[in-house]
Amino acid sequence: MNKKWGITIKPSKKLGQCFLIDKNFVKKAVDAANLTKDDVVLEIGLGRGILTEELAKNAKKVYVIEIDEKLRPYAEKITREYDNVDVIWGDALKVNFDELGFNKVVANLPYQISSPITFKLLKTDFDVAVLMYQYEFAKRMVAKEGTKDYGRLSVAVQYKADIEFICKVPPSAFSPRPKVNSAIVKIVKREPLFKVEDEEFFENVLRALFQHKNKTVRRALINSCHELGVEREKIKEILENIDFNVDERVFKLSPKEIGNLSNLLYNHLRYK
Repeated sequence: MNKKWGITIKPSKKLGQCFLIDKNFVKKAVDAANLTKDDVVLEIGLGRGILTEELAKNAKKVYVIEIDEKLRPYAEKITREYDNVDVIWGDALKVNFDELGFNKVVANLPYQISSPITFKLLKTDFDVAVLMYQYEFAKRMVAKEGTKDYGRLSVAVQYKADIEFICKVPPSAFSPRPKVNSAIVKIVKREPLFKVEDEEFFENVLRALFQHKNKTVRRALINSCHELGVEREKIKEILENIDFNVDERVFKLSPKEIGNLSNLLYNHLRYK
């Protein structure tokens, strides 16, 4: 129940809803975003509106994307109280983010869409995102090469942004309580760490490599050559003729080394 508004709506298990109820973590998220009255903020998932309300108090404009029409009573209450809040009813994975013109994102993300939403955001222009993730997912985002949590997500995110782990969040901060810990992560967009010849090809290389993260680069790329649209014999030939240590284990490669590998493969395929 939202005590302030006297509304009781049961969270949807199907949508994986866990409403944030602890205002201490709301404050941590909002403080991490360094909001000003010039900021236009995107929130994904309305919940009971306690984060939305804090955003509305601190920002110029707040767009909230919510898929669950049963939460309309919360939306109606908050839009009556704050005229700078617009609720967009729909699937965040399908909404055109570029049309909204936000510069910051603050959200308690539905965990089942954490990965696709993160990749979608990374293709969008924004300055800062402060997002709530499942703790294990957050650890993968900030992981460094050579560690067990390092993977495709780590490289893809760190390529385009600086990542800061803000804090761990216990199940007691939500209703209903999830069975796992959560975490608040701050993402600051910046120019890419290194230049890649073709971003789509780079993403394919990441996918191919990290399907076999504990294998050598050579074995990973041969096993997943279909991700690159290359025949096995062709990729074997290329790997014999590039200036790269293809006998290194995938999880030991830094993002920059993977970028270099992607460029070598791309140029070899394009020019040979």
